[in-house]
Amino acid sequence: MVIQELFQQAEIDHVEEAYFLQHTVFEPYEKHSLDEKVDAVMRIKEYIREHMIRLATCNISREEPQTVFIVELPCECYEDKGKTELTLFSIFDEEAYQKVQRDFALWGEEREYCIERYGIDMSKPECIAGYHIAKKSVETLGITECCVEILHEIFTFGYSDESRKKNIQELYESIKEAEEDIAEEKLYSYEEVFEQLWEEMLKDCKNTDEREHMLLKREYESKVKEIERRYMQEIMEANHKKIIALIREEYGMESIL
Repeated sequence: MVIQELFQQAEIDHVEEAYFLQHTVFEPYEKHSLDEKVDAVMRIKEYIREHMIRLATCNISREEPQTVFIVELPCECYEDKGKTELTLFSIFDEEAYQKVQRDFALWGEEREYCIERYGIDMSKPECIAGYHIAKKSVETLGITECCVEILHEIFTFGYSDESRKKNIQELYESIKEAEEDIAEEKLYSYEEVFEQLWEEMLKDCKNTDEREHMLLKREYESKVKEIERRYMQEIMEANHKKIIALIREEYGMESIL
């Protein structure tokens, strides 16, 4: 079914309550009073209701048929060993039908065929409403949780159309600046940036215990780094196989190796 049909079947009250059970929304308001937090919750509930009605009733766009998958997978971080998290992505149906019969990959492997995954956080609600929702996702998670995760993705850049548009534009501008830095060979790796930040924090730290804690923590992280890397690689490979199996099943190719 398409996502519009999913939202037509959902109960608004259930999705509202489930949203706050599934996702923490107080981070920007953690220093605010309880009354201010309550006001924020009430406003977010209004946005949830508004978007649920919008997704259920809007004129949907079917220009680029896609299917949205919502999958519960083990966390890749060693510190979160034993925990799971939901991941959401979409793939283009036409590309999937062309490649799903082959030995395809999603990431990290050099194969002849690779199916690209996409986020929906920058897509318009009218487009999202026209995407299909993977059958297995609905069967496994239920209508309410699927709706919650879709709304959470829509709200990534803001709750209103105005705030989303503004924040997405700012992101594009940041990307443009990054591209200019790359063109000028102003390149810094993830490790280099955090190494510099850590050195600056250590230099500015005047508390003896805090400084010692930073050094010991750094030493520990260095010793367990390889263990964590092996664990992450193992989980990533298992998750990769699980997602491939779900895609094959969705497009009726689960029996093909």
